[in-house]
Amino acid sequence: MDRRFTALRVIGTVFKILAWVSLILGIIAAVGMLIVGFTLSGQSGLLGLELGSSLAGIAIFVVLLIIAVFGFLTLYAIGESVYLFLSIEESTRRTAYLAQQQYTSYQAPYPSPEPRMDQDS
Repeated sequence: MDRRFTALRVIGTVFKILAWVSLILGIIAAVGMLIVGFTLSGQSGLLGLELGSSLAGIAIFVVLLIIAVFGFLTLYAIGESVYLFLSIEESTRRTAYLAQQQYTSYQAPYPSPEPRMDQDS
């Protein structure tokens, strides 16, 4: 059977690629914030808050890692759901085609005559 809905297949693939890109960038950002947290330890930040401590770097690292994984799973699930709907469509079309073939193979080549009811009682 022919493959239909090429644009949806491309969209599903794009979402899967975006998922991997966002995961990689999220991990890089998380590691970068961890390094920045350890590098700037002991320096006071905005309004005298200690934003550069090691503990803050670890906390930001964990939060960014969780956000990156959640974003990855969301984008990947969207891509997979597009492929799921395409698979359902293909299966439905194939089933309808096979049911139609089976129906036409059981058809008589000519219509059967109607039974006649005599009104001679």
